Amino acid sequence: MSQYALMHKNDVCGSLIIDDETGSLRVYKDNGSGLSPFLGNADTRRMKHWWEGRAVPASRKMMQEVLKQAGCANTKMYLAKNLALSMTDSYWIRPLDLDLKYEDVKLSNMNSFSDNKVPYHNATSYDSNAALGGQMEKYWDIKTKFPTLVKESYKYFGQQAMNEAFATYLHDLQETAIPYVSYLIGHTEDNGLYCRCDAFTSDSVELVSAYEVIEGSKQQNDKSVYDNYIRICAELGIEEQQIRNFMDYQTLTDFIISNTDEHLGNFGILRDSNTMQYLGPAPIYDSGNSMFFKDSLFSQTRLSLLQQSITSFYDSEEKMIRNIKNRHVVNMDLLPTIEETIALYTSYGFPEERAITIANNYALKIDMAREFENGATISMYHEKNNTEIWRE
Repeated sequence: MSQYALMHKNDVCGSLIIDDETGSLRVYKDNGSGLSPFLGNADTRRMKHWWEGRAVPASRKMMQEVLKQAGCANTKMYLAKNLALSMTDSYWIRPLDLDLKYEDVKLSNMNSFSDNKVPYHNATSYDSNAALGGQMEKYWDIKTKFPTLVKESYKYFGQQAMNEAFATYLHDLQETAIPYVSYLIGHTEDNGLYCRCDAFTSDSVELVSAYEVIEGSKQQNDKSVYDNYIRICAELGIEEQQIRNFMDYQTLTDFIISNTDEHLGNFGILRDSNTMQYLGPAPIYDSGNSMFFKDSLFSQTRLSLLQQSITSFYDSEEKMIRNIKNRHVVNMDLLPTIEETIALYTSYGFPEERAITIANNYALKIDMAREFENGATISMYHEKNNTEIWRE
């Protein structure tokens, strides 16, 4: 077992114990400073989830080779070896026997070293990707002026990367004040697609996930989880209408593109890492698992589209959209057309048949979104009844 101090920049948040053989976090003791994750309300249970979620998925391509070269049995050990450093916040772990400052280890310093590495007390080197989660192959390119996240996609004609570009196009057409990440797309050298975007965090701005916001706060039983999230953000100093408009827009656009993976680590709020003041919602990002991304892509019905499981505050789209207050937050007339959708996907190598199927399913979601905008209830119950009436 090894003991570390959990640090936020140069401030100590608490102490933790890591199992040297498994890399698992065993114990966390908060020091009461209010600087720990989960809005300062961290305990061992919460921090175990935090640690697990911070490690790179073991299924990531080439990860086993990276682990072998680093002498680590798993990605949690690799995370500990890299001091749990991340590009999206200022937390890290400091071995108690080392006199290290944040300025010695922060990842933004790495561009002055070769191969995107920075020396680690003569033993190894820090990897800016040791705390980079998600399904796609991804890495930080820090040779550019600003850190750039690159995500590569090979399954199903690289559709996850293409979906990020499509979501960007949709948001661009809306000319919205809602913040969103802009992804640029291109071809990899080995017949895949990649998308890339600039980091929306920096030395002075960090991401606090929705998961930390919810888990670190007491819920009011008379409110939905969706409304509790908005309430908590408002209590943290974010203007309530701002966060509500953001959530309504994100939820409705997620519905339109069938984003099934808006889990609570895929959105959140931004915080000044120096003053700890909360700034506003983080931009919309990570929409790759959308536009009916799956192996056996087929033309669907309205009912089958609503029956798909999602990962968010709730497990279905109908439960999510019923929380939307502003049904006009998305301009339906400015959404990408069916023809534009087909043209965009085929222009990056998608077979026309697949692009048409994607566009036709998307058209059904637009129809439902327009009905929702006009006051209709969108639910599996109504769709089942309509199907039965049609059959009669």
